[in-house]
Amino acid sequence: MIRISTASPRTFSASAALDCIALALTEIKHEDGLTDADLGAVLGKSEDMAAKYRTGLATMDAITYARGKREWNGRFTGYLDQLCEQSRPHAVDDRHGHTSLLEAALALSIALEDGEISEREVLANRSTLENARDALTSQLAKLKPGAVA
Repeated sequence: MIRISTASPRTFSASAALDCIALALTEIKHEDGLTDADLGAVLGKSEDMAAKYRTGLATMDAITYARGKREWNGRFTGYLDQLCEQSRPHAVDDRHGHTSLLEAALALSIALEDGEISEREVLANRSTLENARDALTSQLAKLKPGAVA
């Protein structure tokens, strides 16, 4: 039985991480009409192992996690991403986050002046782009589970 709370946990713990993955897999299973065998096939694991992940009774290795991310992207990683963001000691504040987004937009605009953004330009602006990604992640972390537009 998984312990799932709709409250946003502030402390990163192993059990909170397992609960996030379990919640995501449970929602995916129900929304997509899948079985534990179907989940296991995507994750490259047995039906029994998929059921353990879905109930928070097993820790997932990196390869399995990457398979889930590849298949379901934010539906799979969203709760864990939110936990990681909310449990950070120094979260991105809105004002600084907005500035980071504008800095990234300017850097990409300048890089695009010749018609394309090269790998060299992305590398040169990597820190700026990653700061902007963190700012966007911080905004998305504000969404409550099940939030709809």
